[in-house]
Amino acid sequence: MAWFKVDDGLHASRKFLSIPKRSRFAAVGTWTIAGSWCADQLTDGHVPEYMLELWGVPPSVPSALVEAGLWERESGGYLFCNWLEYQPRKADVDAEREASRERMRELRAKRKQKKPQDDAEVGDMFGRTVANGSDNVRNPDPTRPDPVPIEVSKETSPRKARGSRVDANWIPERDLIQQMQTECPGVDLEAEHRVFIDYWVAQPGQKGVKVDWAATWRNWMRRKHGERGNGSAVAGSAGRGSKPSPGQKARSIADELRMEGL
Repeated sequence: MAWFKVDDGLHASRKFLSIPKRSRFAAVGTWTIAGSWCADQLTDGHVPEYMLELWGVPPSVPSALVEAGLWERESGGYLFCNWLEYQPRKADVDAEREASRERMRELRAKRKQKKPQDDAEVGDMFGRTVANGSDNVRNPDPTRPDPVPIEVSKETSPRKARGSRVDANWIPERDLIQQMQTECPGVDLEAEHRVFIDYWVAQPGQKGVKVDWAATWRNWMRRKHGERGNGSAVAGSAGRGSKPSPGQKARSIADELRMEGL
């Protein structure tokens, strides 16, 4: 699933306000519907004229979007201005989907090679027993991403390592899960993993960018284990004897991780 990202400042943008009032909301409604269609069809921002006819868009609306600087006229239709600056490219989406399919093929191949007793001992990613060859893989629901500009590199050489946002479907490697099961007994890794993903996906801008998500996940679980060990509440968030809320715990852990530079 690809997302069409809309800036939360659209309602007050200069381009939006430059559209005459009589056609302003019709134009922006068309802009939004066309954007979702382009993201779904992976057209890299091209809107064909036949789709505008299918949606029943009056001829004055595309002209208003062009005059406002939101669209450009091109052969056979229109093109979103600055699409590749804020929206994912077709090539990148295709590559990500192929990588996901390849990971799933490798996972299924490994499960077919394992012996039945291996399945009983290892189970799924959080240690629960599953049938041999089962495809029970946890896929959290997608969460609306922040409209962070996407850098379009013109270089063909391999990119240097840099920070990234966590994918809503990301799960740690099995070796790391087994390590944390040993280091952090008593911690519900599955439940904490859901809190971890929800927390970091919701962080805006650079606040949610990390270089090493495996290390961030490992330290999250260690902090949670430390809380269980000393029985302490979240410092500064709750009075003595009171139970901190899940949100307070998450904020405390995130603050400590930021202090470590993760």
